[in-house]
Amino acid sequence: MLTSNVPGIPGAEPAAAPAAGMGLRLGEYVAGMAARDLDARTMEATWRCLLDALASAAAAADLPAVQAAQATGLALYGAGRSSLWFTGKTGSAAAASFANSAATAALDLDDGYRQARGHPGAAVIPTVLSLADELPGHTVQDLLTAVVVGYEVGLRLAMSRPAYAPSGAWSGYAVVAAAGKMLGLHPGVIAHALAIAAQTAPALPALAGLAGSDVKEGIPAGVAAGWTALRLAMAGYAGPLAVLDDRRLFDPDVLLHGLGKTPLIQGVYFKPFGCCRHIHAPLEGWLHLQAAHGLHARDIADMQVRTYRATFNLANSATPSTLVEAQYSVPYCLGLCAVHGGDALLPLEGSHLGDATVRELAARITVIHDADIEPLFPARSPASVTITLRNGQRLASPVMDPRGDPATPMAWGDLERKFRVATRCGLSSARQQAVLDAIAGLRNGDSDSGPLLRTLGLPGRTVA
Repeated sequence: MLTSNVPGIPGAEPAAAPAAGMGLRLGEYVAGMAARDLDARTMEATWRCLLDALASAAAAADLPAVQAAQATGLALYGAGRSSLWFTGKTGSAAAASFANSAATAALDLDDGYRQARGHPGAAVIPTVLSLADELPGHTVQDLLTAVVVGYEVGLRLAMSRPAYAPSGAWSGYAVVAAAGKMLGLHPGVIAHALAIAAQTAPALPALAGLAGSDVKEGIPAGVAAGWTALRLAMAGYAGPLAVLDDRRLFDPDVLLHGLGKTPLIQGVYFKPFGCCRHIHAPLEGWLHLQAAHGLHARDIADMQVRTYRATFNLANSATPSTLVEAQYSVPYCLGLCAVHGGDALLPLEGSHLGDATVRELAARITVIHDADIEPLFPARSPASVTITLRNGQRLASPVMDPRGDPATPMAWGDLERKFRVATRCGLSSARQQAVLDAIAGLRNGDSDSGPLLRTLGLPGRTVA
């Protein structure tokens, strides 16, 4: 049974207390963060992340891959009182975190952080809400604080790595921090858990998922690794604390810069489309030209995307055979948007994969490297689009940034619309409203998270 930081209870003290080091610094940050330290901007950012994660998860609830993750989570981690969102089923906190993270990440709709080049929300939000179910008595402020420290620690350890790694390689750190805060663990226990996670988290290749499998960035596997590391540390397992101080693995200047000041969660981006972030700027370029010139897909002779080199790591197939392959294709997503509009990517649906009109247009879309755009990445992820019309006219967009970045934010109303559109097939309008009302109540100061947790625990299209 899970326990909190109470003298004499497992998890209250580490097996071997670290005297110093990066692990302890992070553990002390997690343990020391208080709700009173969260300003209005941080709380608002947290509510936005919560709404966005639930939109992403609800949109994916019926996918075979998500259902497989739910069955696997229950088989591996057992029964409990934590909700497997929108199914009516429950499991242990670890089972629910695993399953709900798979749902949140499945359609590439979940939030991200530019400098980490990955997705924290799909690990943190499921972890915190699973523990809110498992251990009633937490205040809403407890939940907010746990979300903030989960994002902070996961993102810092991701950014401090010497090279890019997919989100699953570092999402376990975020789980350790978020769950450690919810459980009130000793800083030394958190330090050991972070160190254990450093050597047991998924060692994904840098381009993991881009071939189009359900594994993608391995976020559920990272969540499982984080839970395992935390439970081991709570039981007295000693982690290799020195690994977090190895400058070859983690840059201490990046890791600690600004820690305890403006929380990184304020810099999260949100996605208006269910596809890789590298594709969003090209979509904005097309939508800009479409609006400015009244274009239709039938007007296009060919289209050229100019962008940074990381975009070429995507499969970019004009004829994807799976939803995951489609999520990683600039030509296909652009063709789909031109033919069926932006909401066809909120989220991508299997019914469009065989659309001959989309495929034919996608085959006439090329992606080329632009040396002038390259230095802007990863601080930005911009692109420009040039269209040749059937009458020979050429139209070029400016260099566009994706919507949803801090510099081009989505308003609260935009996120609510995203929730409604993305979940239109899985939730009734009354159920959608129940979720939105529960989040609005919390955002406006309600102290009871019960209404939200209860509506997440109901199956499919029932009314809360």
